[in-house]
Amino acid sequence: MARTLGLPPPHLPSCVPGERLLTRDFMFLFIVAMFSNSNVAVFYCFEQWLESVAIAPGWRGMLISSMFLMVLLGRPLASMAFLNRGRLPASMLSTLTLVLVMLCYLWVEGEHLMWWVLLLRLLQGAAIAVQSSCIVAVLVNCIPPGQSARGFALFSLTFLLPFSIIPALSEQVLLPFLQDEAMLFASTSVLMVISVLLLIPLAPRLRSPDAGMGGETREGGMTIGAVWRGLMHSGLACVYVACFTFSCMTQFAIFFIKGLGRLTGAQPAWFFTIYTLTVIFVRLLGSNRLDALPHHRIIAISCVGLCCVMLGLAYGPGWSFIPCTLGYGVGLGLLYPMLASVVYDRSTPANRSFNSNIMMSAFDAAGMMAPLVGGVVVHLGWGYRGVFVVSALSVALCGMSMFVDWLRQRR
Repeated sequence: MARTLGLPPPHLPSCVPGERLLTRDFMFLFIVAMFSNSNVAVFYCFEQWLESVAIAPGWRGMLISSMFLMVLLGRPLASMAFLNRGRLPASMLSTLTLVLVMLCYLWVEGEHLMWWVLLLRLLQGAAIAVQSSCIVAVLVNCIPPGQSARGFALFSLTFLLPFSIIPALSEQVLLPFLQDEAMLFASTSVLMVISVLLLIPLAPRLRSPDAGMGGETREGGMTIGAVWRGLMHSGLACVYVACFTFSCMTQFAIFFIKGLGRLTGAQPAWFFTIYTLTVIFVRLLGSNRLDALPHHRIIAISCVGLCCVMLGLAYGPGWSFIPCTLGYGVGLGLLYPMLASVVYDRSTPANRSFNSNIMMSAFDAAGMMAPLVGGVVVHLGWGYRGVFVVSALSVALCGMSMFVDWLRQRR
């Protein structure tokens, strides 16, 4: 899921501290990325809005996943298209496109409403793919040598903070005032207008060609043949399957928790706030200790715990909502770094970045697939509890994949 929203791999070589990290350009990029991710976080209530405008359950999952499909297809293309080229025009155009897309939700109506919504979702996904590719490529030039781990750890907050703030703020303040989800979507265009203004002082960096951490020009790309060789011969196929199934679980939770809350009485705003703050706490507290933990054992424990959490959210008593949400945050805070660390540790310096990109593409694919599956589950009459049962099965498959990987490593 992280890569879907433009986050770089969390494990890069850490070195000695050197120059100042929190420069003006780094902070501007942080804000632009956070505002862009806010345009994704605000769609936590998208499934309910689709229901209110009479979109059939079978189509809702397709409309949710269509944006992630465009991100999945668009990011590799954008990365190759802008390799060794300036990114200022692409950044400006993609950000302005996000402004227009969010505003257009106010005017979609009539008998062709579903097709207009689909068009908006596809445009939004393409714009996010281009913008996030440009931001991350420029980001690496803003992080001084020796501070990459710290820099990317801080930058990962651009995803967590919107999900800890936007749903709670929307449920408690904005939606009662605006009284319509479409107005809520349109209101986030203000954040993208600010992002356009922030891109102006970043223009010198956005104009310069792509460069690596040490200033060297990066070469190569993710061709179809290279991806196939990476999947078949890296020894990480089971890990990539685990990444996919784990990310499916997170997508089920994000997009269907509000529907489940209508049945159980749980507050989705509290779910997002509690779990994201727990993830932040776990990663900040354990950032220096995670590498020393036995990866496969922690992954297995996390998967079992998350499986129980998903079933607890679906069928547990009312008092179990907060403990289950805390457990979800702890499991999420541990499982993602552990999976990323396995990919990092089992890669050579030559293919480490490439393998991490395949892992992030697995997250992108989950963002596309999970809403489709969730929509089908609701359409078949199994309801939102059924979606969370499927999410429990998904994280169980994650644990099973890593168990197979452990057996292969023992051989």
